[in-house]
Amino acid sequence: MNTATYGAAAPASAATENTSTHALYRKISWRLIPLLFVCYIFNYLDRTNIGYAQLQMKADLGFGDAVFGLGAGVFFIGYALFEIPSNVMLARVGMRATLLRIMALWGLASAATLFVTTPTQFYVLRFLVGVFEAGFAPGVLFYLTLWFPAQQRARATALFFMAYGAAPIVAGPLAGLTMTYLDGALSLRGWQWLFVVEGLPCVLLGVLAYRWLDNRPEEAGWLTSQEKAQVRRDLAQEQAIGGGAPQSFGSALRNPQVWLLGFISFLVILGIYAMSFWQPTLLQSMGLSVLQIGFYSVVPATLGIAATLVVARHSDRTQERRWHFAVGAVLGAVGLSLTTLFMHSPWAAVACLSLSAMGVSSAFAVLWAVPASLLAKDAAAMGIALITTLGGTAGVVAPVMVGAIKSATGGFSLSLYILSGALVLAAALMVAAGPRRRVA
Repeated sequence: MNTATYGAAAPASAATENTSTHALYRKISWRLIPLLFVCYIFNYLDRTNIGYAQLQMKADLGFGDAVFGLGAGVFFIGYALFEIPSNVMLARVGMRATLLRIMALWGLASAATLFVTTPTQFYVLRFLVGVFEAGFAPGVLFYLTLWFPAQQRARATALFFMAYGAAPIVAGPLAGLTMTYLDGALSLRGWQWLFVVEGLPCVLLGVLAYRWLDNRPEEAGWLTSQEKAQVRRDLAQEQAIGGGAPQSFGSALRNPQVWLLGFISFLVILGIYAMSFWQPTLLQSMGLSVLQIGFYSVVPATLGIAATLVVARHSDRTQERRWHFAVGAVLGAVGLSLTTLFMHSPWAAVACLSLSAMGVSSAFAVLWAVPASLLAKDAAAMGIALITTLGGTAGVVAPVMVGAIKSATGGFSLSLYILSGALVLAAALMVAAGPRRRVA
């Protein structure tokens, strides 16, 4: 065989290998991501449904803005306290059992909110929903590191986090329809039905996750032995290239970039949760009905998903994270700031909120492609939990802050400016001090 023959064979072999690799991880994605996606949608619904429920609960129970702000924040106290312990259990018992525990308990606690009559009951149940949900998102992020190497991870992470953008598409119309057309059925108010409709399905999803998912590729009967071997090789190669990544939870704790990512996550989540809980009230202040609010909320969510897909794909292709994150965060800040100029024009305000959703959603997805490149597998579960715990504390601050500022000023403008500043600071920190090593 001549030299030309060998020269032609190499590219063909490489192309075949690339096609095989793409097919393998597409197969894994189709097996894991759809169910995790649906679970994350319900995770979003049950932590933010009080944003819609308060539109009726205020009049029925006499709760003010401060009560709802504190109730939203108490959720994240429970979430933060049990985030790392939950991931310690995940490392021991596996993802299947962890999802069953988490989803069944949070679904029951969320549904029980229909019985609330006093602020204390409201605070207790919100705290318990936070405790039971703890570990879900960081657990899934760690779970994905067991299946996807770095070259594939941003796309897989983005597909999972697309649920966070897709959830408002479901949340708005579902809340509007439920609270409008089930109001009074079986002597329950619409807000009570909302907690039932969005809480109880989580129990069934937990059972389904236990039966459908596998803890690791080695346990997956739907992968061939050759496919399992390829996943092991790809992950081992990534670990070898990572070289200097922290090899224990203790060393991850001492890594300043882990703490930096936690703080950046905090700044981004300030905007995410503030708008998740208060956007319905903001739109209501413009004269929209509950049903209209539900459908108006679809627009920012839909555009946020589209932006997330495009940006994550480009970030994976270029293997660049810092500037992809920074540009998205700045666009999010611009959108929130512009919203203050159109507080009496629903469609103009929704256009500005859409720009913000596109920026923040894409930045958030790219952010979560970074931690696994800093942490070895032994530290990844708890290291990611540490970052999400730090970021999750924004859930305590944001709703309470916005509620207090709204009570003091009578509007949302000051809050939106503060949240915009947080996003700009997040972008600056990522560009100036974020991880610079290109993910191999």
